[in-house]
Amino acid sequence: MGRRVMPPRIAMPVRIVAVALLALWFAACGNEQRPSGALPASAIAERIASGHLRRHVSSSPATLDPALIQDVMGMAVGSDLFEGLLRQGPAGQLLPGMAERWEVSADGMTWRFHLREQARWSNGDAVTAENFVFAWRRVVDPATASPIAQQMAPVAGALDIAAGRQPPESLGVRAVDARTLEVRLESPTPYFLSLLINTFMMPVHPPTVQREGRAWTQPGKMVGNGPFLLRAREINGRIDLARNPDYWDAPAVRLQAVTWFPLTDSAASTARFLAGDLDETERFQVEDLEWLRASLGDQVRTAPYNGTVMLGMNVRRAPFDNAALRRAMVLAVDRTLLTDQLLKRLYTPAHGIVPPLPGYDPLRPQWADLDDEARRELARSLYAQAGYSSARPLEVELAVPIGSPEMRRVFEALAAMWRMNLGAEVRVITEEFRVHQQNRRIGKLQFFWNGWIGDYPEATTFLALALKSNPQNYMGFDDPEYERVMAEAVRETDEAARNLLYNQAERLLDEQAPFLPIYFYQSRHLLRSYVQGWRDNANDLHPSRDLYLALAPEP
Repeated sequence: MGRRVMPPRIAMPVRIVAVALLALWFAACGNEQRPSGALPASAIAERIASGHLRRHVSSSPATLDPALIQDVMGMAVGSDLFEGLLRQGPAGQLLPGMAERWEVSADGMTWRFHLREQARWSNGDAVTAENFVFAWRRVVDPATASPIAQQMAPVAGALDIAAGRQPPESLGVRAVDARTLEVRLESPTPYFLSLLINTFMMPVHPPTVQREGRAWTQPGKMVGNGPFLLRAREINGRIDLARNPDYWDAPAVRLQAVTWFPLTDSAASTARFLAGDLDETERFQVEDLEWLRASLGDQVRTAPYNGTVMLGMNVRRAPFDNAALRRAMVLAVDRTLLTDQLLKRLYTPAHGIVPPLPGYDPLRPQWADLDDEARRELARSLYAQAGYSSARPLEVELAVPIGSPEMRRVFEALAAMWRMNLGAEVRVITEEFRVHQQNRRIGKLQFFWNGWIGDYPEATTFLALALKSNPQNYMGFDDPEYERVMAEAVRETDEAARNLLYNQAERLLDEQAPFLPIYFYQSRHLLRSYVQGWRDNANDLHPSRDLYLALAPEP
């Protein structure tokens, strides 16, 4: 599953509170220095003794249903409540989860997973192979309307079922017995095990889903199999979890409780951290990086992150039904200026949608090696080829989620670049994130924000976004040659040959330009020194299962 990334929203009342808090701290310090965020020893000792971790998430998850989760926020909380066949370890490594062991056939097409005997649901029922069959069929069943059904593509029959051509029962998965799950693949898939840590591959409790319907994810009704239980959830507010005593590895879970606090404004989350209300923040404002490092030292964490900030252009609607115009918009962006000056060199310029990955070098388009003026001149030539000029400038709206001041400045800088380099007039409009998601889905938007986080270290998690059958292909991109190349790539078992096909697919995207890549992500967190077990990883996934509170890490 690729995960939709949401820039922090400017929630004005929350931001006013954050600014007021910071103002009080500045006054207390004589306005001569920033707040240090240091907590008294007594407060730290109390927090450690409680075993209660307070975490930040940038928005309230749209859903906690594993079949429907498509955002970072949902996966963060969902990974505390559910567990798949495998789980991610602290450093991003793959570890046994519900499955204690597995084997694969010589041709790489059939996997068998053996569930651990002590795997239990939170109501005491055994976790069975049939629970996985039920959950996976539910994901690809068109009646579920899962936005991430496409990510099940490696499993035999998944795409035909999602398209309504075959019944869900034809999915290549079966329960050999209560504790043995067999999975047949369409073709050997090197990254298949990496898929299994994602929420859409996690099991659900069939009787609960069938009895409660859409309400099954509510507190008091949810039955999970993860290390924590859902105790309470406020609408767009805090989410309270408690340690699950029926979890198969409960003795290894050190925390007693976890509370997730949705705060859409990163200034507010920083203020709450400095006040001691949070133990971890999902992000902070780029412009605060230097003083936060000076004040908090190694409590500021940054690391490479498997994701891309980009824009999408709806190729089915004017004016972006013109490939020359789309390419002109791509080439007119000064990415290095954005990342070096505006974003403090925290991010890396992106010339394509696939970030650097282990074992794969993304395609570097020819225009990326042009000097700035030559690239702008080529952009102006394409702009003119598309029929635009100073006398007939492009006028278009760029729709983005309501976001942080940092992201607002990025969008304003982009609009200024298109104005200066092409003469195009781009007006930035903002909309609430869920409205933005809906408008993309129904094809209402011409030009829109389209950030994406990959869920496994393989190019297809990004390249699949441009496939015709993908419900997250909001651009309406439909290119038979691209479809052919990608179909060949996913069947190719030789890594070098597969990577050449991925490069070919990237070249087609560069030529057709349905995406406008901007930069590759870096994760950025504030993390209290007494939170132990945290390891930076490219997925930026840090399940609470592996965290604990102590003054120093265990040797």
